[in-house]
Amino acid sequence: MVNVGRVTAVHWPGDESVALALADLADRSTNWPGIRSVSSRPIRLILAPNEAVFDSVTRGRLPEWGGGAAFPGSNTIVLPMSGDVRRVLRHELAHLALHSVVKRVPRWFDEGYAARAAGEWDRLQALRVNWALLMGVTPTLRDVDVGLRGGGTGRAQTAYSLATTAVLLLERMGGDRGLQPLVDNLAETLDFDRALRTTYQVTLDQFEALWRRDLKKRYGWAQLLGSLTVIWTLLALVLLSLWGSRRRRDRARRARLDEGWSISPEDWHTNS
Repeated sequence: MVNVGRVTAVHWPGDESVALALADLADRSTNWPGIRSVSSRPIRLILAPNEAVFDSVTRGRLPEWGGGAAFPGSNTIVLPMSGDVRRVLRHELAHLALHSVVKRVPRWFDEGYAARAAGEWDRLQALRVNWALLMGVTPTLRDVDVGLRGGGTGRAQTAYSLATTAVLLLERMGGDRGLQPLVDNLAETLDFDRALRTTYQVTLDQFEALWRRDLKKRYGWAQLLGSLTVIWTLLALVLLSLWGSRRRRDRARRARLDEGWSISPEDWHTNS
């Protein structure tokens, strides 16, 4: 066990140097989107050396695609010692930071905020959103919540991406102040709809409609590209069919012309 500032890191033999570095990172993480001041409450960081220990500490309550676990009630984070540990730590720290100032938020906002704060939005996530739209999915926030609860790794990753787009839209709606006005109002109420009304003068249903339109505007090019691809594919199939039919007719015509044709030896000649 190592202590750095307000962070106590619990580790297994051989992981002391990593525990020290992660504890230092956690202690220095004090800048979070929309949060005026970070809680000075002590943080406990448990570094699970393998999957069995991780499942034991979290009591097997997390889905298989979960990277880490944050427990705001005890201000504890459990991290598996695999993958991009620093990124996962930043994500879980964002959960603790958010819940230190707000009591309750929808799951899509909770996960979208953590992904935004950890800097997880990238081209791959944009492609997941594009793919979801291309496949004819017009998501609702309820769909995103369901995807975040389970349903497989691919579905969960798409849900994380969609949740992040919703939080990014809220941040843009806040202008220069970003998420701060919304976070301030969320600290005053348990009602997310009321906080939206106070901050942006829109209801939750109205925001959802705005978000869905924003998705189509920013990522709907995939739908257009997909439509054009389908059109060109169908056209190519038609042309191939016509070409094949023409070749069959030409072969039949040549076969009829060749019937009964023969050249006798007397008709052969050579040029000299």
